[in-house]
Amino acid sequence: MKAQHGEFIGPRAPFGYQKSSENPGQLVPDPVAAVIVRKIFEMAASGTGVTGIVRYLNDRSLPTPIQYARAHGLDGDFDDGIGSWNSRSVKYILTNRTYTGMLVQGKEKRAVEATHEPLVDSGTFDAIQKAFQARAYNVVPQGQSADNILKGKVICGCCGGKMQRKRGTGHADWHFFTCITKNRLGADKCTGMYAREEDVFNAIYRQLKDYVNERYITNSTYKQKIQEYAEQIADLTQRKTTAWINAMEHYEQYMQGEISKEEFRAVQDVANHAKEGLIQATESKDAYEKQYARFRKLLSASSKDIPLSEIVDCIDKVVVDSRGKIVAKWLMQW
Repeated sequence: MKAQHGEFIGPRAPFGYQKSSENPGQLVPDPVAAVIVRKIFEMAASGTGVTGIVRYLNDRSLPTPIQYARAHGLDGDFDDGIGSWNSRSVKYILTNRTYTGMLVQGKEKRAVEATHEPLVDSGTFDAIQKAFQARAYNVVPQGQSADNILKGKVICGCCGGKMQRKRGTGHADWHFFTCITKNRLGADKCTGMYAREEDVFNAIYRQLKDYVNERYITNSTYKQKIQEYAEQIADLTQRKTTAWINAMEHYEQYMQGEISKEEFRAVQDVANHAKEGLIQATESKDAYEKQYARFRKLLSASSKDIPLSEIVDCIDKVVVDSRGKIVAKWLMQW
């Protein structure tokens, strides 16, 4: 009955809230933790990824939910984790609709709106959920399996071995990459790198944007370059035609004994050189068109307009080092 009427029935208030001293079934913002929660939503809404938010919180030594609860009297056998923020704790907050002022409780998951003061408005919350969905759904084309599209490409920065993709504990809906060399050969061979799959994807997208921006080709630049190639090819085509007509005339003169073999060879070399120049110009134009097509594909992937799986062949490897830094190495050379 309490849940149906919008009363909070949990044993402990979510991070960012506290139970009202006047009514334990009423959630009210915690004066300190609420500021952290609002900042998390503010950063997510402005486009900062989960990894960036985690780094921000840890760089400022802001208390994690369990640390804050411990400092305010929580007692019992609770998992304190490693004492720092991680992607899972941040994402849990960003996907918890309680922060919109709604309570979803009980076995029936009854939802009651406007039960307490929100820490984020519903529009912002929904936009963040759509961003998460876009990130998750645009790894592969819709309807295809997303099983390990980076297979063989995620590399341990310690031992150089390929990292294995595994599912989170309890058959969770998230995955991580881990190097198993440490378990197989011992800590003296590898310290054992680890990275959540979403952090790997975020790093690839972030570095892909930088890669594309450093090599940006505007439409006007592309059109101008193609026009220059077209003019060059037209000019070389004319030169080749003239040179070969001239070579044919000199060949007849050579056959009639009017000019020497050396004189004919000199004219023939000019014709061959004109032909080679035309071939090189045509190949250069084709290569530039392929380069531009590849650039447009990478640009679309960086904006998540096409699935990441469509540009995986452009990735040489993704290295995870001991500091948790994730670096994508690209195959293309421009």
